[in-house]
Amino acid sequence: MAFPRRRFQYYHRLRSLYPVISSISGAILFLFALLSLLAPTPMDSDQFHRSDSLSVVAKEAIRNGDSMFRVPSGGGRLNRDIWSSRNSRLFYGCNNASSKFAKAEAVTHANRFLAIATSGGLNQQRTGIVDAVIAARILNATLVVPKLDPKSFWKDSSDFREIFDIDWFISFLSKDIKIIKQLPRRGGKAWIPHTMRVPRKCSERCYQNRVLPVLQKRHAIQLTKFDYRLANKLDTDLQKLRCRVNYHALRFTDPILQMGKMLVNRMRMRSKHYIALHLSTDAAICYRFEPDMLAFSGCDYGGGEKERNELGAIRRRWKTLHKTNPDRQRRQGRCPLTPEEVGLMLRALGYGMMNKMMMMLMITMMLMIMTLMIQNGLIQMMMSIDLALKRKACIMKQF
Repeated sequence: MAFPRRRFQYYHRLRSLYPVISSISGAILFLFALLSLLAPTPMDSDQFHRSDSLSVVAKEAIRNGDSMFRVPSGGGRLNRDIWSSRNSRLFYGCNNASSKFAKAEAVTHANRFLAIATSGGLNQQRTGIVDAVIAARILNATLVVPKLDPKSFWKDSSDFREIFDIDWFISFLSKDIKIIKQLPRRGGKAWIPHTMRVPRKCSERCYQNRVLPVLQKRHAIQLTKFDYRLANKLDTDLQKLRCRVNYHALRFTDPILQMGKMLVNRMRMRSKHYIALHLSTDAAICYRFEPDMLAFSGCDYGGGEKERNELGAIRRRWKTLHKTNPDRQRRQGRCPLTPEEVGLMLRALGYGMMNKMMMMLMITMMLMIMTLMIQNGLIQMMMSIDLALKRKACIMKQF
């Protein structure tokens, strides 16, 4: 009996060290994160101003006057400004409605109301809001200001008016579609709309055949789980309306715009050029790959047969997600960047392999993963020890 008791006391003391190990790991992570923030920018580092940082291939390209862009192996810069384009002056906005696009008051029916239930993260919900405007225009209906989804991915209780400028949204689109903040009351009571769901990438004809008959009968409907429920190929005027909603009508509230301007100004103080990346702490690479995002893109990401099987299983849940030609998708620029492509892009922009900031970020990511592994390992070890001690105690009681 004494031996199990001593073993229990030993493991109990070992278990008490777990908070100490966690605290030390957290302090180390905080230290490296602080160092990564204080590291100089790539443009300020001497590494990017020394000629010996250019690779042999890059030097030869400059010597021969070759205009072909080469990625410097050491993070140096070539004699070509990749931040500008000779053809940029040829591009101009063209999302204004044509003369054939009728005004909202001429086509909107007074007894048709469309509401949607957004789904996914904020980016998916924004896409759903844009598509809802087009769907209401196709159905000649009045759109009810969409309610954001606080449950599925975003985990935020903010509503539409706290993220987007609701008055600007309504007024900017007043010539294209009628928008109200909430459904009118019916018979002195709240009007509960009929709910239904449309398939993904539903075309204009799809809405007219599936949704319009129900709307004419019920007068108010709510389309549930409204994410990617509109086809990409639409009439030109509808595509232009889509652009007007996305780039002009959906404007953030003033507090969010002020915060964004402050962040941009801080980045401009450090360098003339900057790029935004979606960093994640749950992966050792720059991007967080989510299975649904990878499946919906219809692209391959270099993961071999296992990746194709897993993404294929997700795509088979929806008829519209069957993979067609992933190589062509990537050549046409329709695929998210792979980790390798992100690395090449950063290298081309002047970020070298040994740059301090990148090294600190990588070290920080590795330490975070190691900490998680240590914590998970300690937890599993403690659970197994407790289970073994309980079994030992039961056996001793039997004797």
